[in-house]
Amino acid sequence: MANPAPLSICIVTDAYLPSIGGVENHVLHLSAELKRLGHAVVVVTHKPPPISHRVAGQVQSPVPVHRLAGGLIVFREHDIAIDPRMVASFKQLLERDRFDIVHGQSEGSYLVYEALAAARRRGIATVLTKHSVVRTKPAVVRPFLVSLTKLLARRADGLIAVSRSCADESGGFPGPIRVIPNGVDIDEFKPMPAERERLRAELGFTSEDVVLGYVGRLHTTKGVPLLLDVFGQLRGENPKLRLLLAGPGPLRSAIEKRVVASPGSIRLLEPQPFDKVAALLNALDVFALASRGEAFGISLLEAMACGLPSVALGRWGVKELVDDGETGLLAEGRADFSDKLRQLASDGKLRERLGLAARESVAARYSWPRVAAETVAFYRELVRG
Repeated sequence: MANPAPLSICIVTDAYLPSIGGVENHVLHLSAELKRLGHAVVVVTHKPPPISHRVAGQVQSPVPVHRLAGGLIVFREHDIAIDPRMVASFKQLLERDRFDIVHGQSEGSYLVYEALAAARRRGIATVLTKHSVVRTKPAVVRPFLVSLTKLLARRADGLIAVSRSCADESGGFPGPIRVIPNGVDIDEFKPMPAERERLRAELGFTSEDVVLGYVGRLHTTKGVPLLLDVFGQLRGENPKLRLLLAGPGPLRSAIEKRVVASPGSIRLLEPQPFDKVAALLNALDVFALASRGEAFGISLLEAMACGLPSVALGRWGVKELVDDGETGLLAEGRADFSDKLRQLASDGKLRERLGLAARESVAARYSWPRVAAETVAFYRELVRG
């Protein structure tokens, strides 16, 4: 049987390089893998926002990027693309180029909403990826987000949810729904014993230290204040505990004050270049995620791929990613989070067992080749339809 013809794929998003985040990470790696599979891929987005941190621009897009004409609003680290000129520019792109499918990334985007509508009017198959769980958002904005998500979903022929928790909020969607998770580069994110020893020495950690850590956005929604408070309590019980934090976010100045007040116990690093994150994760003994609610949990996935045991609040997508007691430990609340961290910090054999199982689980289910293959299969189903 002849191989199916390559697809011409247009990915539309208002979250892409040089910005950093979960959707940006997803689009970057998905587009690269789709290209590797032989498909023609273009990412359509807005102009680059003003970026201040030094890792911006380090990674180049693996596929062509079409940046739409129009203004951009930047508010609290978010790039908001609501300029109608972008829609007109996208319609011109559809008239010029032929696409088999238009894939909208993120369900809270005016740009994605209009792009999917324009594609459907031209008879082009459309699909939307849902990256968030509305129930994790502040109560005051939930009704608006629910309405926006329903409106946007009507523009899509099919829906991809990155977790079952995301899919469960999409019960009224009339078309097919597929749960296709985020992926991770298992060749980049892997156990690195030599890098672990080198980096721990560079950071001033001894072989007797037990290093807890989190690498990601330093934001209240990620549970960083809870992690700091719990660490302070556990550090009082065990002086060999250390905490390593790295990433961008509004809590950096507050954390810097904690570092000064706790000399030698907390290390705060600048946002890390993409090619340094895997090595930094290897310097940890335990990955700690106290997030209030993750639709998936990419930072946790990367840590598991590096063979790290983890403790995380067992909510939404996280409880689908971690098999409690087998590939990590899930906590029900603040006190349980503290107890699980204490347990894992004091038991080296448990850390080793969970870390090995975490790596095996991720390699079997969450590699980008597998994620991209599932996505292409859904594309073809929608194009045929």
